[in-house]
Amino acid sequence: MKTILLLALSAIILSQSYGFAYGAEDIVTVVTDTLTYEEGDMINISGSVSDYNESDPFKNFDVTLRLIAPNNNIINISQIPLDSNGSYSTFIPAQGPLWKFGGDYTISVSHGSDRNASTTFIFVISETEEVIEEEIIEEVIEITEEGQSGGCGEGTHLEDGVCVLDETVESTSGSSPTTGFSAWVYSISFTILIAFAIMIVLYAVSRASKNKA
Repeated sequence: MKTILLLALSAIILSQSYGFAYGAEDIVTVVTDTLTYEEGDMINISGSVSDYNESDPFKNFDVTLRLIAPNNNIINISQIPLDSNGSYSTFIPAQGPLWKFGGDYTISVSHGSDRNASTTFIFVISETEEVIEEEIIEEVIEITEEGQSGGCGEGTHLEDGVCVLDETVESTSGSSPTTGFSAWVYSISFTILIAFAIMIVLYAVSRASKNKA
């Protein structure tokens, strides 16, 4: 009887020890090839499921991968198959309209409902893009300030957000040729009238001289 009790107690102790050792082991793992990425880089993701068994229908299924941005938006979600050793790997490009924020991105991998692993990396937005964005913002501010202050050239004014010619300038420039031509015509006509009057006077004097003779 004592022997049976000792054997049962030993079995319980061994099973508990195995359970602690097994629980301490990382069943699902995930890593990246580096800790920092910039736009255009390829993120190499790999990992394994230590107790994977192709013949076990309860373990023979893909892992689910989620890539989460700093604002908790899901950038990528996919199913990745395991090889015969329980390993997996995939590539995700660090580019596209969803990559708006710099900071810590999280990769979460699950194999079943309660077997999970995660890792993080830092996504760095290139300085060139930041400089271009700042320059565009500064140009927009300058243009807006010019429009608000009426920055039109000489002889123009701002009307409905568009620089148009002043009316005084248009009327002056349009009437100048006409005024010059009229003055020239008046001058010639006046000269002809004076010459005609002189001719009449001379003719009258000539007639008077002939009558006296």
